Amino acid sequence: MSVSQAAKVLGVKPSTIYAYISRGLLSSTRLPEDRRSWLSQAEVEAFAHRPGARPVAGSATLEDRAQPTTTVTEPVTSSDVGRIVGHRLVYRGRDVTDLLESGSYGEVAELLWTGELGPSRLRLPEQPTQDLLGRLQDTMPTDSLPLDRLKAAAVLLGASDPFRYDLSRQAVISIARTLAPAFVEALPARAPAADSRHTGDGLAAQLWSKLSGTQPSPKQLALLSGTLILLAEHGLGPSTRAAREAAANEADPYSVVLAGTSVASGLLLGGGSSLAVQAWLEEIDTVTEVPRVLADRLVRGDRVSGFGQPRYPGADPRAAAMMTLLADSGGDEDRQHIVREVVDLVRSRRDLAPNAEFALGAMCFVHRMPRGAGEAVFVIARSAGWIAHAIEEYETAPGMKTPLTHG
Repeated sequence: MSVSQAAKVLGVKPSTIYAYISRGLLSSTRLPEDRRSWLSQAEVEAFAHRPGARPVAGSATLEDRAQPTTTVTEPVTSSDVGRIVGHRLVYRGRDVTDLLESGSYGEVAELLWTGELGPSRLRLPEQPTQDLLGRLQDTMPTDSLPLDRLKAAAVLLGASDPFRYDLSRQAVISIARTLAPAFVEALPARAPAADSRHTGDGLAAQLWSKLSGTQPSPKQLALLSGTLILLAEHGLGPSTRAAREAAANEADPYSVVLAGTSVASGLLLGGGSSLAVQAWLEEIDTVTEVPRVLADRLVRGDRVSGFGQPRYPGADPRAAAMMTLLADSGGDEDRQHIVREVVDLVRSRRDLAPNAEFALGAMCFVHRMPRGAGEAVFVIARSAGWIAHAIEEYETAPGMKTPLTHG
C-alpha cells in the first residue's frame, strides 16, 4: 500500500508514516521506475494493532477500548536530525562538510532544531543568570577541568529556570539558543574576546578567549568555528542515546544535555576521548621521540587512542576536515610536525586514520589549550544535536517513546 493509504489505516499524517519508517518501526520498498515508498499491508495492519497503539477514530470497539494499554519501547534506529550515510555525515539531509562553507555554528544549530538554515539566534541568558554563573564558577577549585565547570553550569541553569518543564517545541528551542553561550560564559577568560568579523561566528571568538591566552588569527577562528559545526551532531551515538533516554522520560532540556555530557566524558567511548589524546601527545617533546613514545605506550599496554571510527566504512570525514583546518591554523610549528608524524606512523603501521577525537586533542595540543579543553568544545558543540534529538523525542507519541531501560 502507499504512504497515504497507510496513514489512513493508522489515523496519522503521511509525515508520521515517514517518521515511523526512518525509526525502523515500519519497512518500505521502492518499485522499479517508481520513486514512491510502498509498505506491506500486513505489516501496517499488525502495527495498527500493536500493544499501546492509539485507536484510530471509529475503528475501536467498546471491548477494545476497555482493554488496558501498555507502553511499548521500540529501539530508535535512525533520526531525521543527523545520520551517517556511507562515508558521509549529514545534518537534516545536508552534508556536514558543505555546511562549513555556508554557515556558522549558530546557523547550523538552527538547521538542527528547525530544519532550516537560518540566521544565528544564539544569545546569553538573562543577566541575573549570568551573575549566578559567575558566582558558581568562583566557588569551584581553580584546577577544575573545563567539563566539570560545564556540568555545574548545566545544573545551575536548570535550577534557575522555573519554566524548564515546558517541553513545547518553541520553549525548548528558546532554551537551546542560550545553552552554548551560557557554557562559554561559564569558562574562565584567558584573553580578551577576539574580533569575529572574519568568520561571522561570535561564539567561536568568545570560546577561543576561554581556551587560549593568545589572540587568534582568522584561520584559527575558522578552525574553532569549523570544529563546532563538525561536532554538533553525529547520529545515534552513545551520548545521544543517553540524551534521548532522558528526553523519552520527559526530563527537562538541561537534564538532557547533562545526560549526554556524562556519557561523553567516558574514556571508553569510540576511539578514545580528546582528553586522553591530548595527554599522550603532551608526552612527546620532539618529533624524533614519536616512535619511542608510541612504542613505550604499547609496551605498557596503554591505548594509542584517537584512531579508527567503527561507524564509518573508511576514514572519519569530520577528522579529515578538522585536520585540514588544523594544518592551516599555525600555532606551535614543532607540535604541528609532531601531529603529522604521529598520523603518518600510525597509518603506516596499523592502517588507521585519525578520528574526530584525535583531531580535537591535536587542536588543543598544537595551540596549547588547557587540559580537557577538547571535552568542553565537544559538549558546547554537541549540545545543539542533543537538544534536536530531545525535541524529536518530546514530540513522539507516548506509546512510541524509546526509553532504553525501565526503573
